[in-house]
Amino acid sequence: MNQKMTPEELEKFIHRELRALPPRKAPAGFEARMQAALAARTTPAAASPVRLEQLVHRELRALPLRKAPAGFEARVLAEIERRAAVAWYHKSWAYWPSPVRAAFLAVGTGFAAAAVAAFYLLSQGAAAETVMHEVATGFGWLHRIGTAVVWTYHFGRERVGDIPPLWLYGGIAFIAAMYATFVGLGAAAYRYLYRNN
Repeated sequence: MNQKMTPEELEKFIHRELRALPPRKAPAGFEARMQAALAARTTPAAASPVRLEQLVHRELRALPLRKAPAGFEARVLAEIERRAAVAWYHKSWAYWPSPVRAAFLAVGTGFAAAAVAAFYLLSQGAAAETVMHEVATGFGWLHRIGTAVVWTYHFGRERVGDIPPLWLYGGIAFIAAMYATFVGLGAAAYRYLYRNN
């Protein structure tokens, strides 16, 4: 069963499926019994909503259970599996991973703050250049982060460029061989230790 589906979504899906079922007929005598039971309740105390609810509940529970049509269970399970296969970024914000939600909230708050500040400065009669300068000053830390990323990229590119190609390709092949060996040993150990027991 899909743990990602909320109870409300599951309830709505099952409700739609149940509404698609053909209506069933009440058993013989059900309406007459209900009318007689309601007519017998003539006193105000007996005709209270609670007693009426209990009467209707008792009569409805006496009805025989109806079977689901062929394929109903398969359709419900197939829909649950289909929803489980949907990627998180195609779902609502509540299904996003926590770090992504936090980052989205931080970025959205920053942009909202910049928009409010720009609107305020423009409403006070400031020139567009002044507004851009104020916003850029507020987001100066983004410029510093971008500068650090560019410097790191160029530094790494220069260091990799200093390595002879034979050493570079040999190192990559060695790491790939070690990784394949690790995976093979792990699979052999699993098969030996757990599969044989």
